[in-house]
Amino acid sequence: MTVRAVDMRLRPPLPQWVGSNAFKTAMWYARKGPGFLGARSAWMESMDELLDEMDGAGVEYGVIIGRASASAGDLGNFDNPSMIEALDKWPNRFVGFLGVDLENVGSSLKDALRFAKHPGVRGISIEPGSSRTPRHADDKALSPIYEAAIERALPVSISLSGLLSALAGHDISWSNPIPVQRVALHYPELTIIASHACWPYAAEMVAIALATPNIYVSPDVYISTAYMPCAQTYVDAANLYLCDRMLWGTAYPSRGHGEALRDVRTFNWLPGVLEKVLWTNPARLLRLEDATR
Repeated sequence: MTVRAVDMRLRPPLPQWVGSNAFKTAMWYARKGPGFLGARSAWMESMDELLDEMDGAGVEYGVIIGRASASAGDLGNFDNPSMIEALDKWPNRFVGFLGVDLENVGSSLKDALRFAKHPGVRGISIEPGSSRTPRHADDKALSPIYEAAIERALPVSISLSGLLSALAGHDISWSNPIPVQRVALHYPELTIIASHACWPYAAEMVAIALATPNIYVSPDVYISTAYMPCAQTYVDAANLYLCDRMLWGTAYPSRGHGEALRDVRTFNWLPGVLEKVLWTNPARLLRLEDATR
């Protein structure tokens, strides 16, 4: 039986994005990692293929994670207007998180919030450890973002990983989750999604999440890849105490949906936990429970 799933981190091959450095860099694992094939639809740069792959794998929704333009290195930009066009075109397949440029928080946040009432917008996205000027999540300059999210009842995706920081030209210490804990403690009414789950700081991440109930942990590619270092740490935490706050994703185009779901099933999940991670938790978080196809 096919289990319903939500992909919590996806950058689809929109015509506006496929020729950009951002999409090419998102294919880093597929281009550089011998164990990564990459999605057929990503190599073909085809939205129709992507939707077919999602259908075949039982992935009902993809969460488009925005990225503002001032990222460092070749990380590039997944812009909000293009995301909104995708949400309008495929309203029953995608929801989105608005990107905010951390080099220009005031103007960028104001611009992003123009789209906050769009029915497909379900959150705000920041990537502080890979911004042109790297920041920790508890940098005071980011406070207006968190306050705007609380006011609008939107979760904030804070994307942090050692690879993401490295691709931006920074050291991996910028992916440490301790500043995320400080944000969660300072804003207990804010829902935080730790996207990429601060890999490779997996043990620290799941320890912090144990003590801070407003943090969801979303390892995406780091539990969707067989033999991935640290993956079982996230799984163990889900089995023991994070079964209601662990999320799944592909970091597409890094991974295709079929292979990501195949590999996530190779880990040692207790009965019923993976079903929560794939569907129950994201559906509740993103208010998809009553959504119909």
